[in-house]
Amino acid sequence: MFEQAVNYKNGLYKELSKIGKGLSSDRRLEILDLLTQAPKSVETIANGVGISVANASRHLQILKDSHLVKTKRKGNHIIYSLSSPKISDFVHLLTDIGNSELSDMKTIQDKSDAQDNVKTISLKQAQEEYKNSFVLDVRPSDEYAAGHIQSAINVPLETLKESMPKLPKDQKIIVYCRGRLCANSNIATQILNRNGFDAVSLNSSYYDWNKITE
Repeated sequence: MFEQAVNYKNGLYKELSKIGKGLSSDRRLEILDLLTQAPKSVETIANGVGISVANASRHLQILKDSHLVKTKRKGNHIIYSLSSPKISDFVHLLTDIGNSELSDMKTIQDKSDAQDNVKTISLKQAQEEYKNSFVLDVRPSDEYAAGHIQSAINVPLETLKESMPKLPKDQKIIVYCRGRLCANSNIATQILNRNGFDAVSLNSSYYDWNKITE
């Protein structure tokens, strides 16, 4: 009977450790974070993470073996998505733990927030002000299409400079991207403020926005 209990326990922990393998890479964590935004092809993932398609494919296979992502075919492309909404919750919880327990993460974030022409706004303050502000989503268009803050306008970061003539200079602009692990909202805010706009960076994601309004 005791041996049966040990075998039961060992079997379950062995299975659970498969998830740990999937998480044991900074690149795979970044891929998971990307997939919390929207399903993506391997080519889009490789471009977003800044690695080769072959390297992205290897990481995705490990994530699939760990049952963290799943696939479906769309035309000539294989589209990857999170295997469950619980994985999105888990990725955000892991990020929250890192923010509270890893001092170097806070140091990196504070350094980014302290750059010239970067002004930040808290999630609570943004939710109080967004109806009287211009909300700018600088994520790629596929992520915006998958879900965005009500009334937000999508201008992907790479098109921001050419789109500036369409943005208001007589209204506060609240800029957001993928959340605290993404520097793009700070970068966009910096660009806008250098060009005479009143922009603030919301270093929170659409997921964070929804959580606080539930």
